[in-house]
Amino acid sequence: MAKFCANCGNELDENADLCLKCGALVSKKESKNAQTNVDVDKQATTGFTFGLTSIITWLIPLFGYITTICGIVYSAKGLKSTKNKTKATVGLVLSIIFLIITITNSILGVINAFATV
Repeated sequence: MAKFCANCGNELDENADLCLKCGALVSKKESKNAQTNVDVDKQATTGFTFGLTSIITWLIPLFGYITTICGIVYSAKGLKSTKNKTKATVGLVLSIIFLIITITNSILGVINAFATV
């Protein structure tokens, strides 16, 4: 697993005790925490992206379910982010709203199918 600087996020060599980019001293614990923060920030951004995508995908329930559920999962994990917590929250709200709309769309589609028979 790669090490990252807790100060600037720069990727470090496994044996590095000093960040070559910003000059900060690196401890093993800080490096692991920095990597965790980077992962959580990525999850927040991914959840936000799925939330935005769900605005369109609800029209086709098969894609809507997948997109909204992924958006909920990634956004929930991204809520631990300090930098991208707002993105995670927006992604979570959008994903939940459009999951409800996707379910409603599915139900109305089934009702419509039986009504035409």
